Amino acid sequence: MEKQAKRVLVLSAVARKGGNTDRISEEFVKGAEAEGHTIEKVQVHAMTIKGCIGCRACQSNGGKCVLRDDMAAVYDKMKEADVLVWVTPVYFYSFNSQLKAVMDRTFAIEHVIKDKTAYLIASGAAPKVEYMALLTDHFRKYLSCFNHITEGGIVIGCGTTNKGDIDGSPALQEAFEMGKNI
Repeated sequence: MEKQAKRVLVLSAVARKGGNTDRISEEFVKGAEAEGHTIEKVQVHAMTIKGCIGCRACQSNGGKCVLRDDMAAVYDKMKEADVLVWVTPVYFYSFNSQLKAVMDRTFAIEHVIKDKTAYLIASGAAPKVEYMALLTDHFRKYLSCFNHITEGGIVIGCGTTNKGDIDGSPALQEAFEMGKNI
């Protein structure tokens, strides 16, 4: 039985093109493309996305956020995708602020984001994956807010402070295989 091609949305909060986290995500993309999936990579770090103000207006107006910025385009892409991939460098054991803003703002559309698979790709200076427990726990709890979103996998590159530190890391091959197996 042939696998059905999926629409994959990569939400990248990576500012350093060709950096460690970017390279891991590119391996994921290569793996997914090798299997015929359609990839759209959105550079959320380069967008204007304000932080959620907690007004809850979106909960009573059909999911329309009152803030006017680039998040409206992200909402549409998230709704259309079959697979969501969260990509972040790790700063102080968690998501960077650009990706956290996106996550917070999905509160507006939490009721319509369903029947998707989600992946996390990250890297940071911490020497062992155990140091990333806060990040992975946060990701899993975030996913639990939605209806029928399953965790597809997590790849974290550890010990990656300087550009190029990811060279030779098993995280690159893990990401490629994860992309192939979505």
